[in-house]
Amino acid sequence: MSDEQTKLIQEAVAKALAGNMDMINNIEDRVTRSKAKAALVKAKREAKKGAATSEETPSEEIVQAESPPEKSLNQKVAEAIEKKFPASLAGDDVDGHIQLTGANWFEIAHYLKDNPDFLFDSLQCVTGFDLGIENDLEVRYNLHSMTHNHTIEIRIQTDRKNPKIPSVEQVWRIGDWFERETYDMYGIIFEGHRNMTRILLPDDWEGWPLRKDYETQETYHGIVVQKVKDGWE
Repeated sequence: MSDEQTKLIQEAVAKALAGNMDMINNIEDRVTRSKAKAALVKAKREAKKGAATSEETPSEEIVQAESPPEKSLNQKVAEAIEKKFPASLAGDDVDGHIQLTGANWFEIAHYLKDNPDFLFDSLQCVTGFDLGIENDLEVRYNLHSMTHNHTIEIRIQTDRKNPKIPSVEQVWRIGDWFERETYDMYGIIFEGHRNMTRILLPDDWEGWPLRKDYETQETYHGIVVQKVKDGWE
């Protein structure tokens, strides 16, 4: 194709893209006219592709203007606790739960219940865990706000040889029975509880049945305690 034909096609395509098809339609040579129309189709396709790429790829200014992702509830609660009660967090990972040291747990519990941003007015559950005979014991608290309809889980570990955690039964009254049951099964003492006694087993029962190192006592008041529970399962 000669330079003259190439120039003619380029001019015709440019005018066609601007909305004027006359120049292409008036090309007398059929082959040249066909090449011009093919060039027009290609030019339109490339223009459309370029526009789509521009829409999908935000400019640097737009990327910089985007606001950071909103923090999760756990992140907000953990940051608030650390700000008001420094060194209270026992771990940086707060995705699933918030791990606390336990030192200021009573004060933190009051704060979480009364803070208008959180209002955790309902203690759903208190659960004990034995993390292994060579490891600590742990208590987990599930808190719920009936106002905001959101929940979090607090976890606190304590030395199995001298397990003590501040009681929160005066913050959430339902904690009374929850803490007594945890004490009954794991021997964790909730300091400040107004009635730290067993709730399921007799007061003079020996040991803590849900600990992994628990050994069932041989007798209780002269009654043999069967270790093999035939037919129970």
